[in-house]
Amino acid sequence: MPACKGRFFRASSGSMEATIRVGEKFFVSRNDKFERNDIVVFNYYGNDYQSPRDENGNFSQHWEKRVFRLIALSGDSLNITGGDVFVNGKHVPMSATAITEYEIYSVGHIAELDAMDPEKGSMVMKAGDTIIYQATLTTQEAEEYKKRNRSITKFRKKLVEVTLQDTFYAKASEAGRWSSDNYGPLRIPVPGDTILVNPINYKFFHNIPGIIMGKNIVKEKLYFVMGENRHMAEDSRFIGLISHSNMYGVVK
Repeated sequence: MPACKGRFFRASSGSMEATIRVGEKFFVSRNDKFERNDIVVFNYYGNDYQSPRDENGNFSQHWEKRVFRLIALSGDSLNITGGDVFVNGKHVPMSATAITEYEIYSVGHIAELDAMDPEKGSMVMKAGDTIIYQATLTTQEAEEYKKRNRSITKFRKKLVEVTLQDTFYAKASEAGRWSSDNYGPLRIPVPGDTILVNPINYKFFHNIPGIIMGKNIVKEKLYFVMGENRHMAEDSRFIGLISHSNMYGVVK
C-alpha cells in the first residue's frame, strides 16, 4: 500500500481549541477533495501577527497555512443566528470539543465554576440568590453541567452583539446581521456564477485569485470555514471564502 502523502504540522494558535490544542502536532493528508465537516488546511495571504506593526499601525502581509473546519461550500446557503449555524436550512451542531462562551444562571454555587481559572470563567451576583457564571466550555462540558447541576435555572450561549458597521467582518452584502454569532444569510457562489464585487462585499470575495471590483465570473469551487473556538478564530466570518486552488489538505 502506498504511503499517505502529507506532513505533520503544529498548531500555532487557539483557533481550533479544544479539537486541536495550541502546540499539538497533527497530520495533514494532501487532498484535492474536500467535504463538509472536514478539518482542512489551506494557504492564506494575510496579516503577519508575529511581525511588528509599521509606522501606520499595519501588519506586514505574508503567506501562511491555516487550519479550520469546513462548514459550507459552493452552492450551499449559510446562516448563523444566535450562535447556531445552519447550512441549507439544517442546523450544524458544534463538535463535542468545540468551545464557546456560556452564561449559566444558578440558584446556588457550582464548585467547579467557582474554582475555574479567572481567564476562563467569572461570577456575577444578581438580585436575590441568583448567580450568573460566564464560562468558556466545550460543547460536551456544557451538556455535562446541564445534566448534573440541578441548581441551574438557565443555560445559554453568550453572544457577540450585532454591529452592522463593523468592518472586521467579511460581509456578503449590506443587508443581513453581521457578527460572530449572527451572520448572513448568504449563498456561496458556484463555478460559472457571475458575482458583482463592491466595497461592501470585497473582503468576502478577496481571496479568489484574480478578483477585481465589478463583475467577475467564478472559476473554481469556494469554501466557508470556521474555527472550533467560535469567539477566538479569524475564520471565514472575518477573512471571507477560500478558493479551491488555495486548499492544501485534510487533517487525519
